[in-house]
Amino acid sequence: MNSVATVAGFSGLMFLLYARSVHDQAGTSDKATVILEGQAMASGHLLLQGWNLTFASYWTSDAPLYALAVRLDGLRPALLYLGPAVMAALVVIAGVFIAREGCRGVPALAGGVAVVALLAFCTPAMALFFVGRGFHVSTVLYALLAFAALRRGRFGPGWVLAVVLLVAGMLGDLLLVAYGAIPLLLAGLLAGLRQRRWQSAASNVTASLASVGIAALARRLADARGAFRSQPALSVVNLHQIFANLGHAPGYFSDLLGLTNGLRHNGGVPFGLRAVHVVGALCVLACLVVALRSLVTGFRRPRTAPSPAGVSETWRLDDVLIITVLCSIVPFVAFARADQNGVRYLAVSVMFTTIVAGRQVARAWPKVPVGRPARAIAAVAVAMCLCFVAGVGYSLSSPEPQYEVPSLVAWLSAHDLRWGVGDYWAASITTVQSGGTVVVRPVEAAAGGALQKMTTLSTSSWYRGQEWQFLVYGKPIIDNVDFDAALRTWGPPAETHVIGPYHILVWSHPVVLPNPA
Repeated sequence: MNSVATVAGFSGLMFLLYARSVHDQAGTSDKATVILEGQAMASGHLLLQGWNLTFASYWTSDAPLYALAVRLDGLRPALLYLGPAVMAALVVIAGVFIAREGCRGVPALAGGVAVVALLAFCTPAMALFFVGRGFHVSTVLYALLAFAALRRGRFGPGWVLAVVLLVAGMLGDLLLVAYGAIPLLLAGLLAGLRQRRWQSAASNVTASLASVGIAALARRLADARGAFRSQPALSVVNLHQIFANLGHAPGYFSDLLGLTNGLRHNGGVPFGLRAVHVVGALCVLACLVVALRSLVTGFRRPRTAPSPAGVSETWRLDDVLIITVLCSIVPFVAFARADQNGVRYLAVSVMFTTIVAGRQVARAWPKVPVGRPARAIAAVAVAMCLCFVAGVGYSLSSPEPQYEVPSLVAWLSAHDLRWGVGDYWAASITTVQSGGTVVVRPVEAAAGGALQKMTTLSTSSWYRGQEWQFLVYGKPIIDNVDFDAALRTWGPPAETHVIGPYHILVWSHPVVLPNPA
């Protein structure tokens, strides 16, 4: 019965989160590039030979999912929304099971419902990053599963599974060091202080250190076999921006939870329904304070004997989750630029915070006096959940984001333009949106102003020996890919067209990129 309920719940979450993904963010080349990685892996290029990617390649997380999907049903534009929905649904399911740890009956139900309500029916601002852009969500999933595998603080199959998950996660996204490896290390050390026994720290600490070492070794072995190259796309911001990020972090965190709306993203939801998220945010913050207090006082606990085999020590997961909330803020402070793109790092913090809140709700429910107080609290909780659902309903009933790529694909197909190059934001997304019938590869302007192949988020095989029919670029200009760059590279085009925000230049003869190898 539990397995049936899990499958049914996952299916429902998938349907909801897919719809939210479609409405919260039109497809982008960031998503499309990972899908094309999956396409390459489905074709047998498991190491992505020739690719040049960033620190977050998603090689061992999202890309295998897309490889399976492409293998089963080909390259489809629906994957732009299916992938984020699957990963978000898995995070919600993992969060529900973690929130229920050590609880049964109504308390377990209360904790699980809290996670679903706060994540699946999250604020429009949070949904933009959770299922819209979907950055690092699969990394959160790896961390949660590793934490759950180590919840008993012992060596054994769980320890091995945790190490495997951490290694796989780090090979796909180095931010798992901040979201998984370091929190486990710190939580392990705190466990030793809690019980005044170094043995209590051993499983977490060794899992953390072993995973980092094995991931580094695996990366070296993959490099020796010709795997993709990783070029860091992140660098630590200057000291002024670090202090600015420290100042912005509480506000953005509050916006994602729904306490404020500084991000100005309301998804078409009326103010009255959005205001209910204020109550949810206050509950989450209260749970966070309780968990932080437990963390601070944990090392003062007297020496205790380890729990009997098979008995969960719930404080272990509490500690690692709250430490992860704190550690996950560091990437925002260290890497976020002056724009709002860095808010995606804080969205990760909200995911972990929500699960902390779910655990606290499950733990607090048995303490509620039976009778009228319990019924009153349950009624308020149900009313809040219904308001969250209504808010999502309003969001889904609003018009979808303006998305011009389908019109671009239709025009190119109608004019038999099948092979082209374009700026990054116009290229890979066009390839995926067309299902591969129109192929557009990303280019950038070299130092002299002429166009060349994109040096990252691409593979050399896309350009080698290839002739092109057209160039497409959007506004604003990206990487200096524009009419002047095309003129320097290939001379005047025979035709110029404008489709929505896109400019299309067509030559009367095939053109090639300089030094495409």
